[in-house]
Order: sequence, then C-alpha cells, then structure tokens
Amino acid sequence: MRESGATPATSMPAGGSTRRGLRPGGWAAVLVPAAVMAVLILWSPMPVRAVRDIIFDSYQRLSPRPYDPALPVRIVDIDDESLARLGQWPWPRARLAAIVDRLREAGAAAVAFDILLSEPERQDAASDERLAQAAASVPVVMSLTLTNAAGGTLPAPKAGFATAGDDPRAFVPRFAGVIPSLPLFTEPAAGIGALNWVPDRDLVVRRVPTLLVLGDAMVPGLASEALRVAQGASTILVRASNASGETAFGRQTGVAAVRIGAATIATEGDGAVRIHYAGTQPGRRIAAWRLLEGTADTSALSGAIVLLGTSAATLADVRATPLEAAVPGVDIHAEFLEHVLSGARLVRPDYAPGLEVVALLVLAALAAPLALRLRPLFSALGLIVLAAAAVAGSWLAFTHGALLVDPVWPLVGTVASFASAIAIALRRTEAERRWIRDAFARYLSPEVVSALAREPQRLALGGEIRPLTVLFADIRGFTSRAERLDAREVVTFLNTVHTPLADEVMRHGGTIDKFLGDGLMAFWNAPLDVPEHVAKALEAALAMQEAIARLAPSLAMEGLPPLAIGIGIHTGPACVGNLGSRHRFDYSAVGDTVNAAARIEQTSKTYGEPILVSGEVVAAAPAFAFLLVDEVRLRGRGGATRLYALVSGPEGPDADFEDFRRRHDAAVEAAIAGRPTALAQLEELSRSAHGVRHARLYAYHRARLAERQPVPEV
Repeated sequence: MRESGATPATSMPAGGSTRRGLRPGGWAAVLVPAAVMAVLILWSPMPVRAVRDIIFDSYQRLSPRPYDPALPVRIVDIDDESLARLGQWPWPRARLAAIVDRLREAGAAAVAFDILLSEPERQDAASDERLAQAAASVPVVMSLTLTNAAGGTLPAPKAGFATAGDDPRAFVPRFAGVIPSLPLFTEPAAGIGALNWVPDRDLVVRRVPTLLVLGDAMVPGLASEALRVAQGASTILVRASNASGETAFGRQTGVAAVRIGAATIATEGDGAVRIHYAGTQPGRRIAAWRLLEGTADTSALSGAIVLLGTSAATLADVRATPLEAAVPGVDIHAEFLEHVLSGARLVRPDYAPGLEVVALLVLAALAAPLALRLRPLFSALGLIVLAAAAVAGSWLAFTHGALLVDPVWPLVGTVASFASAIAIALRRTEAERRWIRDAFARYLSPEVVSALAREPQRLALGGEIRPLTVLFADIRGFTSRAERLDAREVVTFLNTVHTPLADEVMRHGGTIDKFLGDGLMAFWNAPLDVPEHVAKALEAALAMQEAIARLAPSLAMEGLPPLAIGIGIHTGPACVGNLGSRHRFDYSAVGDTVNAAARIEQTSKTYGEPILVSGEVVAAAPAFAFLLVDEVRLRGRGGATRLYALVSGPEGPDADFEDFRRRHDAAVEAAIAGRPTALAQLEELSRSAHGVRHARLYAYHRARLAERQPVPEV
C-alpha cells in the first residue's frame, strides 16, 4: 500500500507565504513610489514647498523664539491712538522731526524709517527742512522701495559691499526700478535701506532679504542697513559659494552668509534670512504720542536700534508671518534684528534634500518588510513607529540644531511604498487563498477550506506529527464490474460512487487524502483540529454505508448488481502535511497509522464485515456499538491487533443487542484462543436474529478452528 498520496495536484503559488520577502520585481514595485518622491524632494515643486512651509510654520508655533526684552531693538509706533490724539496721517514732517529729536536725546544708536518719504510736504516746505536737520543730528536710515517697473534714480549708496566667492548679484532678488525718499532726507542720512519683502506664494513673510539688486548695484534691506549704521560699520561683506571656507565643490549654490559689523548672518542661497519669530511683543513698542508727550519710558532706547513705523489699521502696513495672520510690517524688521542680535539661527541647509532622500529610502526599505512579515495590526504599529521616529528627528533638528529638515515628504513616500507592499501582500494572499479554495474545495468541507484560506501558513511545505483517524474505503467487486463497462462508463460509475462518499467525509469534517481508483483515503484532525475526530470518522463510515444503500435502486435500473463497500478505520499518530518538492507537493498523511488503516480495510473482505476498526478506535469511542471480529498481525507492526466491527452509532441498536454482544464476544474470544467449545457457540450465534448478519464471520472462525490455523497475518 502506498503511504503518501496526492490531495491537491496543483502547486503552491509562486512567492510562497505572504510573510516572506519580496522578489526583485516586488522590490521594484515598492521602491518606485519612493523613487518618485525622491525626485519631487530634489526638484521641490510648489506643492512640495507649500506643505514643507506649513510644517516649518507649525514648528515655529510650537517653539517660538523666546523674546528677550534686553535686546536693543525698539519700535516707535504710530498706532491708532497716536492718530486719534495727534491727527490723521500723513503727519507734518516737523512732528517726525520731533520724534527723531526725542530719540537722539534718549541715545538711540540708529533710527530707521519704515516710512517712505518720497514726496515733499504740501503745506509747509520748512517742515521738510526741519526733518532733514533732525536726520543729520542722529544716525538715521531712510527708506526706498524697489519696483519691477523701470524708473527712478537710486540714491548714492551709504554702505560699501565686499564680496567673496561667486558674484552674489546672480542669486539675490533683482528689480528694475526704484522709488526713493526725497534727496533732502537721503543725503544727510547715515544709511539707506529697501523696504521690500519677498513673501512666499501664500504671502507669508518667512524670510527677510538682507540685500537686493537694482541693475548692477546691491542695495541693503532696511533692517540690514540699520544694523550696519548702529555699529558704525562702513561695509557689508557677502560670502557666496566657492569662497574660502565655503565648500560647494564648484557648484554655484548662492549666498552663504552676510557679515555686518560684528554680526555674521547665515543666509539661504538668495541672501534671505529665515526668521525664527518671537511674535508680537508689547515690550518692544513705544507709542509715538507718549514719546512726543514725554510720558514714555525711554531708558531702553539708549544704544538701541529704533524703528519708526506704524501699526495703525488705516495705514494697512500689515503682513502675515508663520506665527500670526496679521502683524505690522515694522514688527518684521524688528524680528529680523532681534533674530540676528540674539544669535538665533534657522536655516534649511543645502544638504537637507539629500538627507531627506536618504531618510526616505531607509524608511521605505524598513516599511516594506513590516508590511510583508507582520500581521496588519503590528505592521501598522511599526509604520507609526517609523513615522514618529522621522518626525522626532526633524523636531530635534529644529529645536537643537536650528535646522529645517522636512519629515513629511519622506513619510509620504514611505507610506506609498508601504501601501505598495501591502497591495503585493494582499494580492499574494488572495492568490494563496484562491489556490487553497481551488485545490481543496473537492477534498475538504467548505468550513475547513475557509479556515485554511484564513491561515495559509498551515499549508507550508513540511509536516507535523499529530493524532489522526484514518479511513480507507474500497468498492467490492470493482474489477468484475469494470470488465463489463467501457472506459467512459467506468469513469462515470466511479464518479457516481465517489461523490456521495466524499460528500459524507466532508460533511463530517474529514479531509479527502486521495482517490485510489475504486477506493478513497480520508483522515480527520488535520489540517485543522477536529474535536472528537474518532467519533466523526465513525459517523462518516456509517453515513457512507447508508449512501451506498441509497444508490441501489439507480444501479438496478441500469442492470448493475448491488454495490457494497468495505471500510477500515484506525487512529494514532501520523505525519501529515505538504509532502513533495517546492514546486509540486501533496497534502497527505503517512506513517504506521495510515498503513494499519489500509490493511484493516483489506481484511474486511475476509470477514464480510462492512466496517472494521482497530482496538484503539474502540477505546476512543466507547459510545458506539462494536463487535469483536478477530486478532491479527498486521504486516509491519510488532504486536497483535484486535479488530472490531462497527455496528451502530451512539444511539445504539435494539434492546437485545447487549446480550448478543456479550455472547458474540465470548464466542470470538474462544475462537481466537483456539478452544473447541467455540464451535458450538459460533453455531448457535449464526442462527440468532442478530447473528445472521455475521454468518460469514462465524463461518471463517469455524473453518480456522477446524484447520487449527494460527493468528492470521494480513
């Protein structure tokens, strides 16, 4: 008897379990989203920059720059109350001159006008002269505005520029025209600076330019010029790529730093400074009306850079910053100066895109195995851990290194790669489930097929030792039947018989191991646990006999003789699993238990009993009704095996059966022992109502006693 068999003839789908690694094609599919995102990170189109700015703005809101009131930066604010008290704008220039005088008296180091005085006083020309005299008495920085429309004359510069490395004019914002303050004011001024902002596409001022370009001339920003004048410096030093100490490997990456007096300011490539904002601070403001009335505390103005500007809503000098939706423009100049003087530093380094790409590839390479090797819940938790690590790294770079490294787009690429891996895993899982359903649908009950589809790892190549109940069934007289049928009729006949038999096996939770021509092999308790698997096998055997009886009328109509099957059942440990090669294997059971069941089924022909079972089966299912049949030696087994006939299920036979069973077992025991008294006992039993059905068994034992045959070996 062959010990292993073929359940499904199909082979496992390529790729194996869903928890294995990816093949090269799978890795390509997973890394494509990461590669696309890497290109977007390096290219940085507008949507990428927009999301990045939102993240960096959030960081600033979570951790704004601490405001230090000791910093020498103050604002004289022409606020709404000043306008209400002193009159509407524009004020007479003499009043502005009075403010400058008060600031000179307070010891201001520099006074910067965040007001463009491009037209003369209409009512009183002497008022302009008054302001010009005041501007000559204290270091004043007058303003101008650069425009994209050609026109205007740039006043004679007050600041000198020195450059190192590449020409910075190729990188900083360039304009075509200028609207300057009146020469009456710019000539005595100590400095001239541009009021221009370069807001982002959402009009949020995140960066303040240190210098701009008009034609071939460089123009400092208002705050940069105020810082120069306050320090008494004459020159602004601009360091660009490929300067000594600036490693750019020949690439023109733009402006790296601007030095104004003692302050060295790290900039981005276009010469702008990304401000770490502190937000609106009442402590940096002095109302203009209080200064003019002499009621303001001017002690903080000594040695300070004072910005003269307005917060009045009617003058509409309002800008948006990462911290606030609307702040006076003069506050941004003050934030720039405080940022520089406090030593604050907030930059997006040149290597940030490359670092983000590396982080993306590392995270994607980690996320894919998470999706493939872990269960969905744990893989999702793993992805959350990776995302938290990326965000934490970016946050630490901001808070501890003042570096802006974007975690969002690397995580978007990682999630896309993770989703691709999940899609591959789901596709592979579905393929395995489809394979399981197709391969086992004709061999297992639908419930078992569904359970295996949920746990495909139970069908990995290899086996396990577990207790099984094995059943063999065989059609009696099949050879003689087949001689009267052609090949097609033989197949039809076998299908007609096997269908109800297989249905009963599956209905009782069994697994069809294989069909053996005119017979079949089935087992219980694998691949899934089957509680009371011995009882299930016995119930299936009884149901199979009933199914064969139901076929009798249809066979008679076809002129075929009555049909009978023999069944043998044994229970014990066996090796069960997928046995074969990697590319083709069968789900089967092998071992002594299988061999014993097969030989028990063969002996049923000898005794004329339709269902024979081993003593181990009887011990495991005491609720069923059995009759002792014989004691035999099964080839390949050391000891004797007792065989029993299955009579009925737990519901039991009629009331007289127990007495019959007692007398039957005693007679068979005597026959097995070779006692002559067994002949009379067997003869008596053969004439009883129950014994008639076992006449062939009794005849067998009487013949063996007469010939004094030893214990048979089968």
